[in-house]
Amino acid sequence: MEVNAGKLDKRIQILRYTEDENGAGYLAPAAEPEVVHRCWAQFTRTSGTEAQRQGADLGEVKARFLIRYTRKPICRKMFVRYRSTDYEIEYINDYEDAHEYMELICKWTGTGGGV
Repeated sequence: MEVNAGKLDKRIQILRYTEDENGAGYLAPAAEPEVVHRCWAQFTRTSGTEAQRQGADLGEVKARFLIRYTRKPICRKMFVRYRSTDYEIEYINDYEDAHEYMELICKWTGTGGGV
């Protein structure tokens, strides 16, 4: 499948929480996430569901971010921030095993208005 690089027109950040040693001598998650990578991406919503549980409206959106390949290590412990919304990374794929593009399959889960 041919990729149109002109469609990589959405600015995203890939972030992770680091651990800081606090005064008690053990590691705790840092308050602010660290930016691992900033890049342009193609954003596609692949599915979405809504449900009502315990009186609250819950939504889940699955999304695909296609980015240029990077040698920076990206793992499932990280997350993607797009338009002030954080998406949990579920799957990372070297698109067509060509080391040109990476596909990040992500999930957003939340309540209320949604994405």
